[in-house]
Amino acid sequence: MLEFTLNQAVSVDKVESPNFDVPIYVIDNFLANPEALVDYANTKAYFGEVGADRTAYPGIRDRLPRPYDRVLESVLDLVYGNRSPSVHRCMLSLTTLSPKQLQNAQKIPHVDTFAEGQFAAVHYLCDESHGGTAFYRYLPRNIYRLHDKDKPIIKEMIQGVRDYPDEHAGYLTGNTNLFRQEVLIKAKFNRLVLYPSNVLHCAQLDSGDSYRADVNSGRLSVASFFELAPVLHQQNSVMARPTLVS
Repeated sequence: MLEFTLNQAVSVDKVESPNFDVPIYVIDNFLANPEALVDYANTKAYFGEVGADRTAYPGIRDRLPRPYDRVLESVLDLVYGNRSPSVHRCMLSLTTLSPKQLQNAQKIPHVDTFAEGQFAAVHYLCDESHGGTAFYRYLPRNIYRLHDKDKPIIKEMIQGVRDYPDEHAGYLTGNTNLFRQEVLIKAKFNRLVLYPSNVLHCAQLDSGDSYRADVNSGRLSVASFFELAPVLHQQNSVMARPTLVS
């Protein structure tokens, strides 16, 4: 039976960055048995075709079974306190599209939803050679969190890619005329990153190996999406001293 256990040596850090008021948490040593997840990816996962999950993710995915949801919920309780986390789905993900295969919408930072109270997580099953997760500010509007009223801005950003094609020829990895990178969380094996779903973000790919369709040498991760109950009073949570992870 597939089971996952929270590591007793887990550490939780809150990212602090000037002028970027976003609650981002970095959890290292997340699972006690991360190798079991890699083995599952090798032996049991059924990766569908690119786009089969109905998202713009530039690779292939498979939904993980409930045991992973449960261990994720346990660490969410640790980080956020008693906010009744509800995990929607956890997707084992392997980036496979090369920069030349990307659509314009995949060359810009994105949000997973415009709603408040919705959050996302990325769990790295690869090392720092595969870049990390970057958070951005859209400079023409000086904005980094998008809400329902901001939906038209997505089309504006895509048009900006057409206007500045040389700066947006593939995966976004730094600053351009349109976007400024505010925070970069490096990939690390068994590292979990938590953030609000409506913050502009994207994967930072530093190597051609990061879009190889190989579970053992490619950019393997788990993307999860969850909801938290609103904060009604001061919550008690367990976390380490806030640090900036770069």
